[in-house]
This record gives sequence, structure tokens and C-alpha cells, in this order.
Amino acid sequence: MEATKAVNFHRKDALVVSTSFALREWSQVSARRDLDVDLFDCMDRAPAVGLGLALAQPGGKVLVLDCDSTLRTNLGGLATIGESNPENLVHFVFDDVSSSSTSGVRIKEMDNLDLAQIALSSGYAKTYEFDKLEEFLIGLEEVMRQTGPVFVRVKVFRDGIQLPFPERSMAEGWAEVRDLLTSGE
Repeated sequence: MEATKAVNFHRKDALVVSTSFALREWSQVSARRDLDVDLFDCMDRAPAVGLGLALAQPGGKVLVLDCDSTLRTNLGGLATIGESNPENLVHFVFDDVSSSSTSGVRIKEMDNLDLAQIALSSGYAKTYEFDKLEEFLIGLEEVMRQTGPVFVRVKVFRDGIQLPFPERSMAEGWAEVRDLLTSGE
């Protein structure tokens, strides 16, 4: 959860799209839930939703909080983002080294995927990889200054505690974000 707390500290007025375990953590720490898009039943679509928001709101930063397990189910989203080249998009992937999303079972073949290299060869402007929380905390300010699309892989260890999903529905969250964006605030 410390990694998501750090993103919250640096987010300012960025729109945030989150899913899966990242959503569960994010909903606990976000200081601007009115700018958060929560994805419950379409977990592998976070990059696509983030891309749509980034293209529709080119004047503001859009952060995607993704997980390695959900990204691996739709790697094509990386190519779509790279081709679209949204300068305001930062795509965070929380790489769960504890394999809690698969009940602790490692999927060996998936460990060989270099997600940052795939993002770079798909057209992302810059990629970062952080193996330790301390490195991430130090490097996050630089990440947020970059022109995107930016891909950031952060290794995290989940302690097995299952945080709840947010209480508001996905539709309520979308409505709240839409209302804020259309109000001109």
C-alpha cells in the first residue's frame, strides 16, 4: 500500500483509473475520489480506459494503476497506447512478487515477460522499473515530470490481507468524474 500512497502524494489533479488489487489499495488512500475511475468487472481494460481519458483530456495528467496479472491478459493495450502516444499518460503496473492474485501460485512462464521492454517496443516514450519501494519513492517525482506515455513497473509484496473494493459502484464513480469534468472546475 506504500506505493499507492506515494502515487497519491504526487498525483495533484490527475485523473486515476485503477483496477484489481491496485483499486482496492487506491480506494483506501486516494485524496480525490472525485477524480478516480474504478474498474470492477473489466479489469484488463484499465489501460484502454486511461487512454480514452488521456486523449479526451489532453490538458491534464491521467494515471493508470494496473497490476501485472491484469495487464498480462491484454498486452495489446500497450501497443494501442504506444501508437496513440498520449503525452499525459502514466501507466503504473504493480508487479506482485507474492503472487497473491493467483493464491500464491507462481506462473513461471509469466515471470519471463519483460513488461517494460514490451511497453518500450510498443511505443511508450519512457519506461521505469523499481524493484524496491525506496527506489520508487525517490524516482516518482521524476516519473511524474516526464512526457508520456510513461510505463512504470513497481515490484510490490502483498501481505495476503484482502482489502475491500470501494463502496461506490462503478457507475457512481463514472458519474462523479463526468460531472466534475463537465463542470469546468
